[in-house]
Amino acid sequence: MTRRLDVIVWVAIAIAPRAASAQWMDLSVPERPVADAASIAAGRRLYEERCWFCHGEDGDGTGPVAEYLWPRPRDFTLGSYKLRTTSSGELPTDEDLFRTVSLGIPGTAMPEWQSVLSEQERWQVISYIKTFAEGLFEDEDFDPYAFIVEIGSPPEGSTEALVAEGQPVFDEADCWECHGSLGRGDGERASELTDDWDFPILPTDLHTGWKIKGGSTPREIYLRLSTGLDGTPMPSYSETLSEDDRWRLAYYVSSLAAPLAGAPATGVVITARRVDDSLPTTPDDAAWADVPATWLTLSGQATFPPRWQIPAVSDLAVQVLYNATDVALRLRWDDRFMDTVSVDSALARREGWEANDMFPRLFPDGARMRATHPDGVEVMFPLRYAGRPELPHFVYGSAGQPVDLWRWRADRAGGPTAVELRGRGASQPPEPHEPESQRASARATWADGQWTVVLRRPLTTDDGAREVQLEPGRIIPIAFHVWEGANGETGLKMALSSWYFLHLRESARASSYLVVLLLVLGTVGAEYGLIVWLRRQRDSGWLSRFGITPGPDDARRPS
Repeated sequence: MTRRLDVIVWVAIAIAPRAASAQWMDLSVPERPVADAASIAAGRRLYEERCWFCHGEDGDGTGPVAEYLWPRPRDFTLGSYKLRTTSSGELPTDEDLFRTVSLGIPGTAMPEWQSVLSEQERWQVISYIKTFAEGLFEDEDFDPYAFIVEIGSPPEGSTEALVAEGQPVFDEADCWECHGSLGRGDGERASELTDDWDFPILPTDLHTGWKIKGGSTPREIYLRLSTGLDGTPMPSYSETLSEDDRWRLAYYVSSLAAPLAGAPATGVVITARRVDDSLPTTPDDAAWADVPATWLTLSGQATFPPRWQIPAVSDLAVQVLYNATDVALRLRWDDRFMDTVSVDSALARREGWEANDMFPRLFPDGARMRATHPDGVEVMFPLRYAGRPELPHFVYGSAGQPVDLWRWRADRAGGPTAVELRGRGASQPPEPHEPESQRASARATWADGQWTVVLRRPLTTDDGAREVQLEPGRIIPIAFHVWEGANGETGLKMALSSWYFLHLRESARASSYLVVLLLVLGTVGAEYGLIVWLRRQRDSGWLSRFGITPGPDDARRPS
């Protein structure tokens, strides 16, 4: 059991959001050595050491860890693979397998192995994996090299023109039915899709470029549009779209991933902008348009049971405004489904705080659905922070280091819009503040696969040290938790951030600019006076003792 948990912890790390790896097609593949009995035997030893826990002893995708993973590990016995350079339904080439083993598949539990296994070892594992579908790989009629997809060149035109021409192709090819009208994975068919093994599968949110299988460049996406992703509902469009239209569509899809992939690097500081007017209270207020968004990376809560290795939300945009009395945070994240239905509190507590398993089984007893809970988000602050490096635990603090929380939940439309809570550790749910101390409010909208929530609270309260106090000019730690109800998330089963720092930056006073101006004028005046004095001393001959005498042109220069 201990080894199984170790594997799951390692997998949770492997599937966490990470910087984009090399593009699948760009990986340089070395020449493959001959696959003989010795290399297959070596591959089997490596497989039994590294792979069988997920893919199973027989390569059928039913290893002991499989029931904790989603998407499920690949069944090698069918010879069906997502990432290929071959036509839909065909076997992958050896080079295709090498690329996938080397780079992994972002957004799944399949990690990259190029930093762990040598080239020779990767070839040996591939030799062994192919034996699970030996009859297919040895059949000349299924020779994958006879079905390689040709990749030509995109049609002439600028990138901007190709993106614009690709949008109508997206609509005409009915891509919106699964991926949604804006590509956030919220299409009308999204909730009913299953893979070839009858497990639920979700269309990719095309705005999270790091999750696009095989890479997010137009060339990579063109290949996927041509080959399809076997085993999934993603078909090949080689028969239904022309080559040029596939290129146009590829450029459009690639452009959807660009805003998030190109979001500004944030470091660890979220800067709040001060305004003199009243704060916006609605998510669509025009005042938010000029406020820079800070993008944060979220990962699954994998510290306390029930650990959660498959969070649905991986990116959160944060904007902050404040005035003399209040602070407002605008939080935005992609969510395919609008989950507003409340659930039985005992069920939520059992699933979110009192799970028997360290890692919950995702589809226990053959079930194909998880319980659905309301969507939600909360902001967390240390209750006491004096600028020291010691911070509370990022999962609800501890008894000695409590945290304050401002929580919004989508099932509270008829009740409090936000709730303030106190957390004293992950062993129990946070407790709400007293009713008279509830000052937070929230407004939220869901549209086109995205939640936007505005949380607002006074900067300071009358409760002093019993509540977090936000003072302009200070920097205070801040963290975030997000729940996607359709993904079965509740309680400790959530996406979370590490600690960031909120800086309530104060605007410079007008007197500050006057002081700077006076300093500049004073400096310039002093320098000019010094120059005039030195020139007069030189002309009088007083500086001759230092070897400084008037030049021939100085006599004509007025003093």
